[in-house]
Amino acid sequence: MAKERIPYIDFMKCLCIMLIVMYHISHDFFNLLAPHLNDALQAFRLPMYYFISGIFFKLYDGYADFTRRKVNNIIVPFVFFVVFAFGVRCVEVVVRLALGADPIELSLTQLVEPFYLRYWPNTTPLWFLWSLFWVNILFYAMRRWIKPLWALLAVTAVLSVIGYQLGVHRIELPLMFDTSLVAMPYFVLGWGMKRIGALEPSRWDRYGILALLAVAMPVYWLNEFMNLHFQVYPAYWKLYLVPFVAILALFWACKSLPRVPVMCHYGRYSLIILGTHPLILQPVRFLLLRQGMESGITLTLIVFTMTMVIEWPLIWLLKTYAPRFTAQQPFFGPGWKIR
Repeated sequence: MAKERIPYIDFMKCLCIMLIVMYHISHDFFNLLAPHLNDALQAFRLPMYYFISGIFFKLYDGYADFTRRKVNNIIVPFVFFVVFAFGVRCVEVVVRLALGADPIELSLTQLVEPFYLRYWPNTTPLWFLWSLFWVNILFYAMRRWIKPLWALLAVTAVLSVIGYQLGVHRIELPLMFDTSLVAMPYFVLGWGMKRIGALEPSRWDRYGILALLAVAMPVYWLNEFMNLHFQVYPAYWKLYLVPFVAILALFWACKSLPRVPVMCHYGRYSLIILGTHPLILQPVRFLLLRQGMESGITLTLIVFTMTMVIEWPLIWLLKTYAPRFTAQQPFFGPGWKIR
């Protein structure tokens, strides 16, 4: 039986992925609308993904079953999108050659770089999947071995401090493990919200929009630039207090919103968008620039619109013909048997 979707969660995921796509098109786009607006959006753009994952955390049927599910939903798509990106880049090499454009560097080492480098050019956003995988594995171990709630929260805080100090001293751990430590509180916040029944409809939901408006300016003024990928963190309290306030207010506000089918569709398949949007926006921007269009707000909006339009049929193709590689169906069945 298919899982029942929660429309406002899909809406939140859509909002996150659209902000991520826009950011990757132009890091300065939001700052053109208001000074330091991008910094404020960073407060929840990626932390909210950890939050949403925490909402759906389950122990399942033991460590092996839990790990198998996370490999199916996170690691298998990671590997698939790495290979998929390499294939698209091979096509781009041919197209650039035909157009007489500057060639791009491409080698077989780019297929393995995502497994040992922190940054790689083809599908940079996929770093998040490694981080999310370790967050899930760590929290599973914590839930199995730590029973008191206060102890669970204390260990979460200690891990976040360790991750924060690693970032401060520019100590990078393999496969984004340091970022996973920093991201633990966002994940635990989502788990905690489900634990207290916050997902259920409430008569207080109608005030969510007012709460979001009330915190918008404090979040805007208090936030500093943060980048989980590159270990750029503000003061420790700002790393958590400001995102917590922004995430909870947005969560509350989205609960009262009507279902928007297009937004929910993009949110439901945000994993596919995460893995493919750089492969779309980069050649689209390249072709527009070759046509003489100048960088700026107009170019960014056109590239964003074209990227999201192209994503619609691409989502259909991948979920239809590659469902086991895009977390729509399990790649490994019970007993780790390939399906």
